[in-house]
Amino acid sequence: MRRGQPRRRGAESVEVAVALPLVILVIFTGFEYGWLVLRSMQLDHVARIGARHAVLSNATAQSVQDRVQSALSEIGIADATVTITPTEPSDAEPGAPVAIEVQVPYASVRLLGLGRLMPLPSTLSGRASMVREPDA
Repeated sequence: MRRGQPRRRGAESVEVAVALPLVILVIFTGFEYGWLVLRSMQLDHVARIGARHAVLSNATAQSVQDRVQSALSEIGIADATVTITPTEPSDAEPGAPVAIEVQVPYASVRLLGLGRLMPLPSTLSGRASMVREPDA
């Protein structure tokens, strides 16, 4: 050590001890938000699958529910709520829209569980709407 320079022994350790938790939190936050976006896109896709089925002339509410639940189980989501508008797709007139909404509590699909450290939604939802086909 040269004369006139203050002793800085251990300063780097203190800097790392302060900065490292913040850097790790930022990285994990990125993971959690990326997961949130992925799950949201998956729910939109599942709703689109349900809407595609719901606009067919032989579709029933139960067949749409079965199709959506099958698609949800493929991506590992079990406790989703599916809403069909109108309630019975066959009640929609040809050319009328049929909408599907799929909602799931975010707590059941979260990745890391950082909800206390960052703002996260309570539910995720996916929506799709298509026009009912004419009866064949």
